[in-house]
Amino acid sequence: MSISAIAPIGPIMPLQNLSSGEGTQKSGTDFSKFLSDALGQVDALQKNADAASLQLATGEVEDLSSVMVAIEKANLSLSLTVATRDKVLDAYNQIMRMQI
Repeated sequence: MSISAIAPIGPIMPLQNLSSGEGTQKSGTDFSKFLSDALGQVDALQKNADAASLQLATGEVEDLSSVMVAIEKANLSLSLTVATRDKVLDAYNQIMRMQI
């Protein structure tokens, strides 16, 4: 049984120059798209819960559990959105208080 030697690590490639702003502009649009998609999903869950509760009130839905699941999904997604907003605002305030 022979043991092969460990291969040497090759040279590290230098990073590309990101000071031109190309990378920041691309990631900025990706983040804004991600954020708007996430808020759209929260809005859709809220509308779904409203429609389900209206259908329950009018007697169109006999299954109470599906209505409660829709309402809890909307409640949880809104709570998560509010918590995320609070964390972002807290981080922003901490950055603004930093002394340079």
